[in-house]
Amino acid sequence: MNALPTDIERLALLGWRLYPASNRSRSACIKDPGTLATYDLDKLSSWAGEFLGCNWRVVMEGSGIWSLDVDVPSPDHAADGVAALAEMVRRYGPILPRPMTRSGGGGMALFFRHRGEPIHGRTGWPAPGLDPRRGRLSVTVPPSRHHRNGGFYRWLVAPWECSPPDAPAWLLHAVAPPPEPAWMVGSVNHVGLPEGRRRAYAEAALRHAVEEVATSQEGQRNDTLNATTFALARFIGTGDLAPAEIADALAVAGRRAGMPIREMQATLASALRARGAAS
Repeated sequence: MNALPTDIERLALLGWRLYPASNRSRSACIKDPGTLATYDLDKLSSWAGEFLGCNWRVVMEGSGIWSLDVDVPSPDHAADGVAALAEMVRRYGPILPRPMTRSGGGGMALFFRHRGEPIHGRTGWPAPGLDPRRGRLSVTVPPSRHHRNGGFYRWLVAPWECSPPDAPAWLLHAVAPPPEPAWMVGSVNHVGLPEGRRRAYAEAALRHAVEEVATSQEGQRNDTLNATTFALARFIGTGDLAPAEIADALAVAGRRAGMPIREMQATLASALRARGAAS
């Protein structure tokens, strides 16, 4: 008997990359889920049989989507994301019909097509209660159950009924990354400095980045690491910093901040790849 839920099969057939997760916590049932998530039905069915009754999460990267988590006030979330999003819609305009879930905790997740637009995957951005999810980040999808209260996730609008649309321009602007750290502003002009001063400039930027990552708080650590790595990678093209130099220094800073090693390594690699693609 196939233990794979019908809704998960449907998502896989749409090309959404999925992995099994615990129904008692937010933990994945497998190691390195951001890499191993798949739409291969044989693998998904194997996981479903191995982890009976598990929850399921979809990884944005490779699925062609990004998601906006919208929280409601609850024991898990103090902020009212529904009210924040409603105010943005009132001020800037409507959002096209889109796939949308209702979580077991009462919140929602909205899904949009991702064409490579910069998305800042930080909790509480651009307002408390709104959490953009992009890249290797993931969200729980039906028919999963809330890990605290056991409530079922359900589709309000399923993606096999309504394809993810492009997000409106105002929403993409709202969820875009913030300006670069103050210590990086103007650094694009460092190429005009003498070689010795360029190296000193790059080393100073690296020290600032290490301090920023090392002192980042839980909930912001991953995004801080991503932003600082992306910003520093500009020095690779000019030969003033080596990729390993950046990765090693920021890995030490990430460990000081308490980041999980696998998460840290994935973020560093992703940011360096993204910078290379943008160059």
